[in-house]
Amino acid sequence: MFYSDEAKNEFIYYLKESLGFNYNDIYLNSERFLTEQEENLIKDFKKKKEEGMPLDYILNSSKFYENDFYIDDRVLIPRPETEILVEYVNNHFSSTLKLLDVGTGSGCIGISIALKNLSATVYGSDNSIGALEVASINKRNLNADNFLLIHANWLSCFGNKSFDLIVSNPPYIDENDEHLNDLKHEPYSALVSKDHGLGDIKKIVSQSTSILREGGVLMIEHGHDQESEVKNIFSTSNFSNILCLKDLSSIPRITIGTLKI
Repeated sequence: MFYSDEAKNEFIYYLKESLGFNYNDIYLNSERFLTEQEENLIKDFKKKKEEGMPLDYILNSSKFYENDFYIDDRVLIPRPETEILVEYVNNHFSSTLKLLDVGTGSGCIGISIALKNLSATVYGSDNSIGALEVASINKRNLNADNFLLIHANWLSCFGNKSFDLIVSNPPYIDENDEHLNDLKHEPYSALVSKDHGLGDIKKIVSQSTSILREGGVLMIEHGHDQESEVKNIFSTSNFSNILCLKDLSSIPRITIGTLKI
């Protein structure tokens, strides 16, 4: 059944998380018989893994920042590198700010910020009803009362000068990127953007210039090879103090800019 140590470790983790197996059940108790339900769940796991489904989707759970988030194939699996954005916000901004998480998906970014800044008002917007349903589950499960959900196409429904800070992990993969083959179980619309992956980033930057308050800040996650293009989009859209955060592998990951006063 196992073609690698990673697959074996995922199966052991699945046994613990979904079937409640303990160390003795897995390694010592060779006489333990499986129930019919357990057998069916193991067969289901094997089938999904053979189809290439990520473990997080099988478990309907993904760890991000300090919490476990419900996920399914209506939203992206949260990535560890995105935690850098959350950490930066929590360490560098007032806890009373008004913030928008654009394209919130599972809500992992906005909720993680909201839970650390209980006096802040955090909005999460998405154009996908399915994604908003997932985010609503996480809002309820994690008691994120200061996290509010809105159905919107990027920033289209917000008034002028509404937010102190806008953050986003938008689609930024080019339509012809070969890595899409490895992401076939994740929602295409949340991954891919036109104009070499920059189309949605351009829309968000452009729209944010009227939605941010004077001196407001925009933070956008992007691909490892898009730093210079994204910085140029910021600089030609009335943003200053532009910098790029690198992830733990020293890869350019998040561009930050301040709207000029």
